[in-house]
Amino acid sequence: MKKTLILGYGNPLRGDDGLGWHTLTRLESQIDDPAVELVVCHQLTPEMAEPISRVHRVIFIDARQDGTPGELRTEIIQPALVDPGAPFTHRWEPSTLLGMAHWLFGGSPQGVLMSITGASFEHHEGLSMTVEAVLPVLLQRVQEWLDKSEVAPSLEEMPD
Repeated sequence: MKKTLILGYGNPLRGDDGLGWHTLTRLESQIDDPAVELVVCHQLTPEMAEPISRVHRVIFIDARQDGTPGELRTEIIQPALVDPGAPFTHRWEPSTLLGMAHWLFGGSPQGVLMSITGASFEHHEGLSMTVEAVLPVLLQRVQEWLDKSEVAPSLEEMPD
């Protein structure tokens, strides 16, 4: 059984929105652990709840639009309550997927969102210089989180 799932998501043809893709591409060459699964996708979908339910920890990696460009954030994600009568939406959040993983499959992994505020979301491939400069810190933060025991480090333990 995989212990950790790393989900990198976004659109690699929209500049910094491709952060998840670029991060996982680099992690592929750094992580040689069969207990870690790397998954890259354009957006989060309800089907991801099942594989999320089978792991102990999940790291979501995404670009964000709010904040100062280049700002790196780490947020512990709590599962959202799932309303089975709610309409389907185009955009799924990490908290919703954690809630679905528990509600549908009984899984309760720890979740964390690691994100960098983007500087450019225009139509082009590659990251902005601002985000590219912070990417090594994000990669280090992912590795530190993987090196911890089963219990996710608190935000106070994570370097800024």
